[in-house]
Amino acid sequence: MEKTPLMSIQPYFVLDSDDFCQHVLFENGISHFFSFSNKTQEDITVPLLTDGCSNLLFEYKDGAVRTHFVGSTMEKRTFSVKRGAEYFGVRLAPGCAFAIPGVPAKETVGKIFILDGLDFARDFCAAMGRQKDFDSRIQTFLQEFPVLCGAGKKSGEKQKLFAQISDIIIRHKGMVKVKELEKLSGYTSRYINKIFEQEVGYSVKQMCATVKRQFLLGDMHSGKAGSLTEIASEYDFYDQSHFIHEFKDFTGTTPSQYAKVIEEKKYSENVRNV
Repeated sequence: MEKTPLMSIQPYFVLDSDDFCQHVLFENGISHFFSFSNKTQEDITVPLLTDGCSNLLFEYKDGAVRTHFVGSTMEKRTFSVKRGAEYFGVRLAPGCAFAIPGVPAKETVGKIFILDGLDFARDFCAAMGRQKDFDSRIQTFLQEFPVLCGAGKKSGEKQKLFAQISDIIIRHKGMVKVKELEKLSGYTSRYINKIFEQEVGYSVKQMCATVKRQFLLGDMHSGKAGSLTEIASEYDFYDQSHFIHEFKDFTGTTPSQYAKVIEEKKYSENVRNV
């Protein structure tokens, strides 16, 4: 069966920064590459919504580069976008982990690590720092990242099961119960959760919730979403009140307020696909 792609979104990089562009890939565990800048005279605090993804953000400023590894965002947090800086980002696909040697996956969730000073990543960061434009950064990343991750690493049965269940969750847009996953996979929820904790550091239930929210946001940004009542029904909320409560918990604002912001700021027009 063909896989259902999910391009996980961090919308405030589009709404609050400048010159946002992206290149969608959906290969080798990568969702997409993106870049943006901060042309203002002050640092910007950008909200990060739960995306279930690992992100690498390269900050180019004053001839130097700083490499941020942003662990899977499972609760709202923020990222400081420096004034006058240019950023190149890589969002790994949901369920695809990037391991820091000696750090369990669970300890990377919601954390930001600076990779430049870590021995295992020093050459990789230096190679990325030498690149001056979007295309060369993509090509260098595609060449260097598999080496950093260990290109010859074998995928065992646990990793295969993890990938299989992640794909089921994405095909169902997150609207699948853990009990259903037990039946579809033949494994207990306890074992499934153990694998998710080991591979990405969060539970299968958390991934379901995050995938559902990300598909919902994608529909709103693309204009595919109907009325708020229709969205609540399509995404299996008990009622509109439940939808509003969960959406506000996720984004910090109500669905109607959020829809107004993306319309006023012309979200789609501010995303340049290359």
